[in-house]
Amino acid sequence: MPRSKITSSSKDLITDDGAILASVIHGEQTRLDIVVGWLTNLSNYTITAKVVEGNNTQGSGEKPVAAEVGGAVITLPIIDTVVSDNQFDIVIPQTLIDTWATTPEPDKPIYGFIGLEIQDSGAGNAQQIWKPMRGLVEVLYSPTEA
Repeated sequence: MPRSKITSSSKDLITDDGAILASVIHGEQTRLDIVVGWLTNLSNYTITAKVVEGNNTQGSGEKPVAAEVGGAVITLPIIDTVVSDNQFDIVIPQTLIDTWATTPEPDKPIYGFIGLEIQDSGAGNAQQIWKPMRGLVEVLYSPTEA
């Protein structure tokens, strides 16, 4: 049986569907409906979602590769009206970019980094923390916000 080098990364034992892109319009308030497929009941779980302002260059429209130094970190509201199931909503508020250093322009969006964390009620080494979603929030120009 052949063996791989210890530094070979041929298989990732923890997989996901990859990063997401959530595209919203400046001033829009919307919800992302999330279903956590590996759980059936969210009663004893803590759910946190945040957006971190990206290091956007005004007027470039390019995706940032870093967070804005000293930039905004927004905790997104979670709506979970039935905690005995595995479904909840993440609210992207209309005020998402109100304190950001840059604003979108026609055909030149700005971006933030989004992440979702789900913690069970365990403590110390008995606790599990999942990060099932991460990616970018793209904010597009809106004439009504000009």
